[in-house]
Amino acid sequence: MNVKKIVTTMSVIICVICVFLLILVSIKIGKDSKESDIIHLKMSEVHSEDYPTTLADNEFARLVEERTNGRIKIEVYANSRLYGNENDALDALRSGELDFARISSAPIGYIVPEINVLQLPFLYRDRNHQINVLSSEIGKYILESIEKENVGLVGLCFYDSGARSFYLSKEVNSISQMEGMKIRIQTSPVMIRFCELCGITGVIGIPTNEVYGRILNGIVDGAENNIPTYQSMGDYQAAPYYLLTKHIRIPDILLASQNTFSSLSQEDIEIIKECAKESQAFQFDKWTEKESSAKEIILAVKNKIIELPDFEMEELKKRAEIIHKEYSKDYGKLIELIKEVK
Repeated sequence: MNVKKIVTTMSVIICVICVFLLILVSIKIGKDSKESDIIHLKMSEVHSEDYPTTLADNEFARLVEERTNGRIKIEVYANSRLYGNENDALDALRSGELDFARISSAPIGYIVPEINVLQLPFLYRDRNHQINVLSSEIGKYILESIEKENVGLVGLCFYDSGARSFYLSKEVNSISQMEGMKIRIQTSPVMIRFCELCGITGVIGIPTNEVYGRILNGIVDGAENNIPTYQSMGDYQAAPYYLLTKHIRIPDILLASQNTFSSLSQEDIEIIKECAKESQAFQFDKWTEKESSAKEIILAVKNKIIELPDFEMEELKKRAEIIHKEYSKDYGKLIELIKEVK
């Protein structure tokens, strides 16, 4: 083989190698470019992986990823992995350090006072009434009012949080027997006022995942919450007496950070809002399932669910009416509209 042929052959080989390397580089650049286009967002949740709100959080994240063809990925951090206290998560949303969170509407009431109306004791006739309110134009109006307040938050949808009742470390059979008891409550002006009217010492500032220990240590005599939380947090082991008052229904709210939304396109924002609405119906169904299974677990360990006589319940409702009148000064029309919902 002469030198000319050798050079020609080597040139061809080098060209082939160069072309191959260019193809590999272009593939890598394309891949890296695609990866860099993905928007990674974080969501905080204090409840466990199998809790109804967490299941709905994940459904919301799944829908968003699906509808954006994988461009937006929302990582749900359950079990208080990001924030153990919902108030801290709320602050993080407002500052832009966090993208999404499922928060009880109770602490939001301090930032957007109108939300406190949704938390008035004995406001709803039953669960169906509450769901109809949250799914109506009233619910839409409340969610929109969060963003209009310009406090760094965007309300996306409501999640069911059931009816709250008292649970205690010792047995009582009337509200009067609870006078002077220290009961852990949510940081809510409505609940603080209700406790005052019932002669109960409401203790705020205890995160949900610390209630069990505080009851065991005698720091509080009990707490108030829905049956799923009472069971899933293990509180039923520290406070075996569940006083079935169903005195208040405080909805949860799926929130986004205004800071996060300011960095997204309007198209993506609309997709996120639509996915949130779809996750609401999903969560309502999961809540029904969880309430049933949680009650079975509680009764299986011989915990006592105590129902108050009718005259005791009527007395509780009279005290609640005092709060209704107080809030009617500013929100009378809204309260009436809620009561009129079928």
